[in-house]
Amino acid sequence: MELIDFSPKFLNDIIVIENQSFPNPWKESMFLDSAANEHVEFKVAVENGKIAGYCLFWILEAQAEILNIAVGLEFRRQSFAKQMLEYIIERSKEENAECIFLDVRVNNSAAVRLYDSFGFEKANVRKKYYTGIAGGEDALMLRKKLK
Repeated sequence: MELIDFSPKFLNDIIVIENQSFPNPWKESMFLDSAANEHVEFKVAVENGKIAGYCLFWILEAQAEILNIAVGLEFRRQSFAKQMLEYIIERSKEENAECIFLDVRVNNSAAVRLYDSFGFEKANVRKKYYTGIAGGEDALMLRKKLK
């Protein structure tokens, strides 16, 4: 797997992966706005010329935040999410971040297990954080201390 910088030519594949991955997916404009934000690192995972996944995160002062991370159906369970998460952690350390935050759906057990395996801990629960689902869905706010 190779992690490369986002380019608009990848957008259609990213939208497909996003729609496969989340019940309330980001819209095209959200990806483009994030790509235009100088603080956001937007990386695309490429495997044998195909888009396998992507991750977006930012590091501001002492904190990093994972905004979005997803892997396409045909590439799941092959360590792509793990490799992207390792990259985010290393970049955060390089920028002297003290911790990394993210929100994850309470019911996304695969993602929760992944983050747990990297030492992320529950910092809070955001009630009905994810809209678009009947009644809303809670999010776990997870944190990994780097220092």
